[in-house]
Amino acid sequence: MNRSARILFLVVTLVVASLVSYVVYQRTATQPVVSGTESTQKIIQIAVVDRNLGRGTLITAQDLRMAPYLEETVPKGHFTDLNKGVDRVVIKPLQATEPLLESALAATDLKKGGMAAVITSQKRAMAVKVDEVIGVAGFLHPGHLVDVLVSVEEPGEKRTQITKTVLQNILVLSVGTQAQESDDKTAKRVTVVTLEVDLEEAEKLALAVNQGSIQLALRGYSDIDEILTRGITVPTLLKSYATTSDEPVKVSQVSAAAPPPRRTVAPRPRTVIEVMNGNQVQKLIMSGN
Repeated sequence: MNRSARILFLVVTLVVASLVSYVVYQRTATQPVVSGTESTQKIIQIAVVDRNLGRGTLITAQDLRMAPYLEETVPKGHFTDLNKGVDRVVIKPLQATEPLLESALAATDLKKGGMAAVITSQKRAMAVKVDEVIGVAGFLHPGHLVDVLVSVEEPGEKRTQITKTVLQNILVLSVGTQAQESDDKTAKRVTVVTLEVDLEEAEKLALAVNQGSIQLALRGYSDIDEILTRGITVPTLLKSYATTSDEPVKVSQVSAAAPPPRRTVAPRPRTVIEVMNGNQVQKLIMSGN
């Protein structure tokens, strides 16, 4: 084969290879890629909340809408029919786009909303007026847990003040404000906190409000342990971080100046030896090494 034939053969080969590559590229580029996982997953429509709903809200048709969800990820207790969620009462706060679940709703026979719909059985709702400090400076919200402290005069001749924790792990149902006339005849906004208590706790809270001043202490969600205290009086309060010196003393200095604990040495055991010489008995006491 001469040189011209070889060149012609090479050119033809390159043209054919280019055409084949072009055809393959066009077919693979235009053909849609179907994922095996997408083809097997099913999407269904479920009811979700269209706006934020608070506790005690009576749901209307405008509060719900349908949204697509993967069937495998749909939570338990969902609704596939909007009508089944209408006229139900919300017992826990719901955020917009959150799925509407049976666990967040009151029983079907409860058709009225409001605070009475969210109170636990055998519990009562009791409102107390607080200021911004007592109300944990605006950080108190429904669903929080609080302890109630009361400052009153301790019974007795001395009439000393005492502060005592009287209620623990109390659920906050609502926090609101209302107008109240102050001493200078001007309107003043006060915070009203509604707490969920049983009857015995309600009696304690009523007496605490009437006999002294109360303070709310915010608890963490995971902190549910109850702690017993003796209360704090004025003399005990004034003994906090006390020192006998006229000058302020750092705690580290007090610890450094404290004498080391006295070392106690256990007594060594003693041994008694009896020496018999005829009718005579002699006792010898030997101390241990």
